[in-house]
Amino acid sequence: MYLSKIMVSGAACRNPYEIHRVLWKLFPEDVEANRDFLFRVEQSDRTSAAILMQSNREPENASSVARILACREYPLSLQVGQRLRFMLVANPVKMINDESGRRNSEGEPKKCRVPLVREEDQRAWIERKLQDAASLESLVIDPVLPLRFRKDKEDRAGKIQPVGFQGVLSVKEPDSLVGLLQTGIGPAKAFGCGLLSLAKA
Repeated sequence: MYLSKIMVSGAACRNPYEIHRVLWKLFPEDVEANRDFLFRVEQSDRTSAAILMQSNREPENASSVARILACREYPLSLQVGQRLRFMLVANPVKMINDESGRRNSEGEPKKCRVPLVREEDQRAWIERKLQDAASLESLVIDPVLPLRFRKDKEDRAGKIQPVGFQGVLSVKEPDSLVGLLQTGIGPAKAFGCGLLSLAKA
């Protein structure tokens, strides 16, 4: 895997969905491949956004809107009992029945995602996500500004309420934790959620 620092400029930096589309262009070799990168907006204003991106492939400077500032290989070598600091911006949600009474093609009530807003629910959510891979030694939960986006092709606007998680974890099952690193945690990955960052404690 690779870790990259990317600078996105122009109108794209004001829409997390557009940031995702711009980052795709850093992998021109196989445009039909499934998305194999995760990202997080580290800092942004109206003209630029600093992005941390993790990818299976090495990105290329193939876009005038997204510029690679740094890129390095990210070796994954974890051991049982290893203590690590972690950081994650995620979209903790739960599924509930659609209140409008809509049903799917099988006649079952449609489900919709609703954000978890109480800290105890957010804590339980991250504990469930990590339970097979690691145990939490400490956890701080921070509010994050809502992500507002627009999908122009669908003429649809929306809002996501991310949450910041950070603290110290202890590795229980290295392969499971590597799997979480590679696939990300929770929904809304196309909007910059789900990237789990680890560092020595």
